[in-house]
Amino acid sequence: MRKRRVVVLYVHPLFGEGIAHLLQADEQLEVSCLKANPTETPRQLRRLKPHAIVLETSKETELLSEAVWDLPPALFIKVSIEDNMMDMYYRRQVMTARPESLLEAVHQGLSRGAS
Repeated sequence: MRKRRVVVLYVHPLFGEGIAHLLQADEQLEVSCLKANPTETPRQLRRLKPHAIVLETSKETELLSEAVWDLPPALFIKVSIEDNMMDMYYRRQVMTARPESLLEAVHQGLSRGAS
């Protein structure tokens, strides 16, 4: 089975590395972790061609969120360090879940894209 590529974009390194570590425990996923940078990140994402993007939401990533919105993939998950919720966008459809279901949300979104 081919691994699905997931990119974690973060502002706070501990937060980003924690999410990446959680996802890397799943052998079906190939996980990259990148510091969110509005000028460099879109170029890096085009090169990596992820199936899913997990973005730490903060004031610093608002511009980045707009810059990567129109890039593939169809699955885009925003996780907030300030509250206990996450938003999952699948072709602009929004679903809200708790962060502890992040791994389930990634697989659910990726399976939708495969169908």
